[in-house]
Amino acid sequence: MKFMKWKIFFITAIVCLLPILLGLALWESLPESIPIHFDIAGNPDNYAAKGVVVFLIPVLMVLAQFFCCFINDINAKAHGERKKFSLVTKWILPIMSIVLQTITYGYALGWNIDIRRVVAFLVGGIFIVMGNYLPKFDYIKNYDVEAEKARKINRFIGYMSFVMGLLFIISIFLPPIFTLCCIILLIPYAIIGLIYGIKEGRKK
Repeated sequence: MKFMKWKIFFITAIVCLLPILLGLALWESLPESIPIHFDIAGNPDNYAAKGVVVFLIPVLMVLAQFFCCFINDINAKAHGERKKFSLVTKWILPIMSIVLQTITYGYALGWNIDIRRVVAFLVGGIFIVMGNYLPKFDYIKNYDVEAEKARKINRFIGYMSFVMGLLFIISIFLPPIFTLCCIILLIPYAIIGLIYGIKEGRKK
C-alpha cells in the first residue's frame, strides 16, 4: 500500500494510545467497573471492566484510525490530495480518543463532569470544522460529478454541517432535550443532503 502516508498514521496512532499511559498512572484509583455509555441526561447506563477501558478501547481507536487514514489516502490517490482537509479528518479520532478517555477516567474517579455537554461540544466542533472545509471541494468521491456541480453540492452540505454544529454547541446551554433534538435532526440532515446531491448531480 504505497499510497498510504504511514508517518501521519503512526503519529496519530501513538496519540490514540496515549490514554493507556494515563490509565496506568490512575490504575490503582480507578474502580474495577467503569461507565462507558451515558443516556442523554448524562447518567451511566453501560459499564465495562477496567482493563477493557484502559487497553482495549484505545486499541480499537487505532484500528478505526487506520481505516480513516486508508480511506483518506485512497481518496487522495483517486482525486488529488486536499492537504488541509485530510489533515483535519486524520486528527479527529486521536483528539476524540484523548478527550473521551480522559473524561471517562475522570467520571470514574468522581469528577464533576457533564458528559452530555462535553460530547455535544465535541460533536458540534467537528461539524463546524467539516462545514468550513467542504465548500472548498470541487469533487464528489466515488462519483463522476462535474466540478461545478460538486462544488455546489459540497457547499450546500458544508453550510448544513456548520448549522448542525452551531445547534449542538447551543444545546450545551439548554436542557438535555435540546441535545436529543439535535441528534434526531441528524436524520433529516443526512436525507436532505443525499436528496440534494442526487438532484444536483443529475441536472444537465
